[in-house]
Amino acid sequence: MVKNRSQFQNEEGISYQAAKEDEELFFRDHPTFSCLDQRLLGSSNLALTLTKLLVLRIKETLAPMKRQVEVMLSSIRADVRAVSSYGSASCPSERQKLLVTLTQEFVRHLNDCVRGEYRDRLIVCNPSLRLYTRALIIFQELQTKVAATAPHFRVEDFITNLAHQMEALRGRELPGFMSAQSFYMFIQEFINAWSAPARMAAAQMRALANEVVRELFGKIAVSYPLLRASFREVASTILETSEDEALRLLEGLIVREKDPFTINEFLQAHINKLRYDRFESSVDDAFRGTIQDSSGSGSWQATKEHVGASLRSWYRTAHGVSSSANAEDMSAILEAYWTLASKRFVDNACMCLDDRILGTLCGKVQEACYQFVHDEAKLEAFFTEDEAMVARRTQLERTRDELIKANAAMNNIQAARKPTPRSQKSTLTIRTFPTNDHFRYFDAVAAFAPTKNNCCCQEPRAWAPISRRRRSCEYCIS
Repeated sequence: MVKNRSQFQNEEGISYQAAKEDEELFFRDHPTFSCLDQRLLGSSNLALTLTKLLVLRIKETLAPMKRQVEVMLSSIRADVRAVSSYGSASCPSERQKLLVTLTQEFVRHLNDCVRGEYRDRLIVCNPSLRLYTRALIIFQELQTKVAATAPHFRVEDFITNLAHQMEALRGRELPGFMSAQSFYMFIQEFINAWSAPARMAAAQMRALANEVVRELFGKIAVSYPLLRASFREVASTILETSEDEALRLLEGLIVREKDPFTINEFLQAHINKLRYDRFESSVDDAFRGTIQDSSGSGSWQATKEHVGASLRSWYRTAHGVSSSANAEDMSAILEAYWTLASKRFVDNACMCLDDRILGTLCGKVQEACYQFVHDEAKLEAFFTEDEAMVARRTQLERTRDELIKANAAMNNIQAARKPTPRSQKSTLTIRTFPTNDHFRYFDAVAAFAPTKNNCCCQEPRAWAPISRRRRSCEYCIS
């Protein structure tokens, strides 16, 4: 409880000290308030209590506040780095130098993105700039789409339809012989289905590279909107040309695959494997349909006859001189070669897209951007900073400076350790090198007593450290 100054005292202009003395006299002489605890009365006690509460709150919240300030400072510094410029552009020579610097920095980061070397901080903090990683997703999609175009070689309807087509294409071949022209026609029809996935992959690769180029240069040349627009236009033109070159190469790959050729032993091994799988399937079917008879010796004979009849029927169907047998054999050959050719095409298509779209991008962009060095009119327009970005950078720098000062001020705050009831002394050990004394170290004892220079005999005399646990004045020492 406190006693405020009256209106008369305010008009008289009484001083703060006089008002304080009047307040103390009022609480001391009042018949009721004088009986209360005096620590609960008066503005002095209120100020002392509030100060203690403030100190306690500071001790409790200082460490969290300091951590919060450090986190904010780290974030602001990252934002300042993001909007910082690589140099000044006040004269033509400085603008030329700045353009070269920005171009080299851009090409260096873009080369890391293309090669899949993500060591730079800018690429690590922005996963969307990891160009090669995102390109691998496009390659996997291309592989999936090409595999999805595979005909159902082992389905009965496919083999029946294939037999009808082979009969329609039969020329002067003797019975039992397959026409090579039929194989060429069928495989070319299947390979034509690869064109759409390849074109889609090329378009996706161009769009991805264009997106990464725009985002990367947007983070490097933050303050120069006209320069960013010019670089994006240059990159778009280069990528369109590269996509056309890649599409021509992809068409060439498809044309070459339509002319079947291989010296790889995989084709023969795969054909033999398919034939073995079909034979194994027929054996399983034969034994699956055997008559289960437990009456004695007749059951074994019946089983042999059933298995033999089933295998003979399969052999006549698969190896006889008929259109169905030729279709079975043609289906195996088509499946083996399609598997070989599709894997080869996917690998070549991915290497083509990587080389023509990504591989040539850095060099072409650098060469095109260096052409602006000698165009002073464009350079002056390029390096006109965005006013909003300049204002934002100024605000961020001001906030950064304020946080630095706040962090430094917090580092200078030291909360004193409150002595415990069991011990009223805290010891600070200071180790020093030997001097002229015979002491290697001494203890500086900070006692929480009214007189700081008290001796061990509690007399206010000058004292000297004579041991680790004791201090004595000259009289006690003598």
